[in-house]
Amino acid sequence: MKNRGERTASRAVSFKRKLSCCVAAGAVLSFAALPALAQDDGDNSDIIAVTGTRIAQTGMQTPVPVTSVDAELLTTMAPGNMIEGIGQLPQFFGNQTPNSVSQTWFERGGYGNLNMRGLGINRTLTLLNGRRMISATAFGGVDINAFPEAMVSRVETVTGGASAAYGTDAVAGVTNFILDTDFTGLQAHGQWGSTTRGDSDNYEVSLSFGTEIGDRGHLLISGELFEQDGVFSYEDRDWYQGWGLINDAGGVPQLTPNVVSTNSSFDGLIFAPGTPLHQTEFLSDGSGIQPFVLGAQSQFPFGIPPARHSIANGGSGDDLGAEAPSLYPDVDRNNIFAYADYELADNFTVFGQYIRGQNKTNQPNYPRGSLHGTPTAITIFADNAFLPEDVRQIMMDESIDSFTLKRMGSLEDIGRDIRIYDDSVMHSITGGFNWRIENGGFMNDWSVDGYYQYGRNTRKWYQVGLRVDRIHAAVDAVDDGMGNIVCRTTLFNDTFAGCEPLNLFGRGNASEAAVDWVVGYEPGETITTPIYFADTGFDLGVTDTYSTQEAKVNITNMRQHLFELSASGEVYEGWGAGPISMAIGGSHREEKIRQIVRDPTNPPSDHDNGHPVLCDTDPEAIAAGLRGVSAPDCGNTVGLQYSKVSNINGKITVTEAFTEVLVPLVADAPMMEQLTLHGAARWADYSGSGSIWAWKGGLDWQVTEDFRLRGTYSRDVRAANLSERFDKTGGSATITDPRYPGDGVINVTRFSGGNPEVSPEKADTITVGFVYQPSYIDGFSISMDWYQVKIDDAIGQLGVQAVADRCEEGALELCDLVSRDTMTDRIVLIGDVFINVDQAKISGIDLETSYQRDVSLFGGDESLGWRFFGTWLDENSETLAGTNKIDRAGQTGLQQSDGIAYALPEFKFTTNLTYQNGPVRTFLQGRYIGSGTIENSLTEGVDIGSNHVDGAFYVDLGLSYFHELDSGSGIELYGTMTNLLDKDPPITPYYNAFFGYTQQHNQSVFDVLGRRFVIGARVNF
Repeated sequence: MKNRGERTASRAVSFKRKLSCCVAAGAVLSFAALPALAQDDGDNSDIIAVTGTRIAQTGMQTPVPVTSVDAELLTTMAPGNMIEGIGQLPQFFGNQTPNSVSQTWFERGGYGNLNMRGLGINRTLTLLNGRRMISATAFGGVDINAFPEAMVSRVETVTGGASAAYGTDAVAGVTNFILDTDFTGLQAHGQWGSTTRGDSDNYEVSLSFGTEIGDRGHLLISGELFEQDGVFSYEDRDWYQGWGLINDAGGVPQLTPNVVSTNSSFDGLIFAPGTPLHQTEFLSDGSGIQPFVLGAQSQFPFGIPPARHSIANGGSGDDLGAEAPSLYPDVDRNNIFAYADYELADNFTVFGQYIRGQNKTNQPNYPRGSLHGTPTAITIFADNAFLPEDVRQIMMDESIDSFTLKRMGSLEDIGRDIRIYDDSVMHSITGGFNWRIENGGFMNDWSVDGYYQYGRNTRKWYQVGLRVDRIHAAVDAVDDGMGNIVCRTTLFNDTFAGCEPLNLFGRGNASEAAVDWVVGYEPGETITTPIYFADTGFDLGVTDTYSTQEAKVNITNMRQHLFELSASGEVYEGWGAGPISMAIGGSHREEKIRQIVRDPTNPPSDHDNGHPVLCDTDPEAIAAGLRGVSAPDCGNTVGLQYSKVSNINGKITVTEAFTEVLVPLVADAPMMEQLTLHGAARWADYSGSGSIWAWKGGLDWQVTEDFRLRGTYSRDVRAANLSERFDKTGGSATITDPRYPGDGVINVTRFSGGNPEVSPEKADTITVGFVYQPSYIDGFSISMDWYQVKIDDAIGQLGVQAVADRCEEGALELCDLVSRDTMTDRIVLIGDVFINVDQAKISGIDLETSYQRDVSLFGGDESLGWRFFGTWLDENSETLAGTNKIDRAGQTGLQQSDGIAYALPEFKFTTNLTYQNGPVRTFLQGRYIGSGTIENSLTEGVDIGSNHVDGAFYVDLGLSYFHELDSGSGIELYGTMTNLLDKDPPITPYYNAFFGYTQQHNQSVFDVLGRRFVIGARVNF
């Protein structure tokens, strides 16, 4: 081990040299076999650690595929947003980024969660310097936005066979962010960017300082800020034309532009079958009505949720999704990082580390004040004081007591302030030691590492929404007999004190006072309430006191305590093929969650007994003169629309012991320069689900100097996370009853969430591949690996439609989750809890190549680097509850049955070319996402016309210039252009009956911002 002086000398290199080396290394995709990952070729005494194993050795190779990418390359690929850069690597499918498609905002893990192989963020283990970090929410997944991006040196990914080394959550693999804790000097960085349309302005600044403390210590401090404006408009993005599917005369869906709802509008539609008012719409100024004109292409009867038509060639209606779309939210993040180490004695170093990362987002909520019957429906009575006189006269003449108003909130009235935003803050404190034993005897040259880490993540989720406990009182506006328009309830008593009459005829005609009364809460009220938890009710005796805000607030507190002790070294040196090495260790982890929902309409958040929305038949409602409340609304347990989230309290503890062994079997033999066996085993005891084993066996076969084969077989495990055990939510859903498909889309009550009985899932993982580095082509490497992951008893949710369908197909255990009305036999309640589904399976091939060499094209100090990495996804399937297998490989569209956005192209690649001539560097990159399907799980007899999604090819360009100021300092100027050719996202149409508008693109896969640029500077002293 180097002493402090040697470490100081090794860090004392000029920034120019660092930059050149990093550019060269970053342009080459490194493999586990490459010595550049391990150590300087001239120093065989260095001990290195490669992600995928806990055994640190000189020049070691692993049988599992390990990909390493320099952080500078990632920032060139996606300046200011590391999650987008990592998303361009082939192993990742559908990472959670700020602009990912998400219809379940309260079920997101964050805005920087990795999804390896498309198996889910909860099956992708994310490490920082080899240590497990705290999840952002109960749903699993570490939000990498909290990491100190300025200090990330490189990112290593291991695909498959990682549970034995690192434990649960590593079923898909491991991503390890490695920090440059040896950084010395002062570095300042700043950049600014925008799209060529003049939106999505963003900036990032960072400052890092590192210094030695005497001969034995080191101190490092770093901080950074990043802000990006959201994009909430399709302006100057002509690719959006409201594309959707509408059945032709033969019942075959056809791709059609300008598809809008015939169930709802911003001005209001009248649903009154059998009367002259039916299928009419209010004028925008609310002064009267006119016939609602159907376009030439339409589907489903007027006034039901899935009803739609095309207005490309004329017709009535509004595109409810185009008024304020969220192409990208407002993003604001900051980070503070501090690290110090000190060599207390020779070969014994202690260290401490602190991270504070904050991430905030803000965007409109959808739907924004929905009054079109999913489930909220509005009844307008004949004595409504805002009714145009001609409408009132028709009602009197035809003896029409009331009609149903189908409407969506507009930016001009009740949809203006409907929004969601959150603020997540992570704190991580780590203290530990490294001891290199040099005693000349037992365990000589072993390395012993230990640490304790405390993590805390507090996420505050804010939601401003429509008050369904007030809307029915507000819209029932009448004349008080003295010429004043008032809420009818105020003529009876003060149950709805402060009610302001709401005019919803046309858009923008509601008063500010009325909008304020039905949107959000009154700030400044003090509430003290007992807390009702989803699994234990009031038994815990917890009380919460708070002052109300305009928004409903959910506060999720996560806590993690982690102890780990490990050791590695050689156990036997006399073995003929080389020394036998081993690693052993143990850990104990405790994770807690407490989620408190601050809802003034249901203060305890009691979703079993809460009743904030009065029914017409309630004595209190009758006394107050309340009328027109729809049955689904009065069955709601929250007063804020679409906000049902439960209080959660839970804890998971895990105790683990692990070992690895590296046994050289053959060395220096013909066709066997080196054959090494790698084995690992881990025992884990999980609270709630007991003990389970993970193990791995692998062979690394160096056939010749140029050619290496590698392969692993492993058992990987994952226990249920906090959400899968303790969460419980509810709400409404729209489904098609498989027993009565002729009914079309219907509204049902949905419950979902945790299941304390869920068992751990087990995965059998196989990887087989080769690495070829021909000695006759200096600087060239190629590797290819085939992988297969087969998960038994996979933990997951089927979705309410799948639960209904599978029950009807004969999965009797799912029928316990389906409740039907005893009179009509229609579904009224359906559950979607976490269960152990039968099987999930993925397989495919990864190909990686790189070429790096010095050139002399223009007679200067030049280098050229080329890299290609791609992946073929052969299978990504689920076999759900004993039913037929559904393979979603190739799905890049919005699934027609439920609107889920899949990001599983069968083929994708990223390739780039880097040319450097002295201080000038040019970077050119191409990214390809293969063509795919809208949906692979279409039921028999269902036709959606062309089940095809086009592929996309993106071109990115980067330029930089480095000017050396003096030895060890300099300034780098750079600029990048992403999506240089301004490629439009492919059309993948889906009509969302719940939202009331069509969605034509999948922004989880394809770029929706378009051409954008970043310019910046980095100064090093």
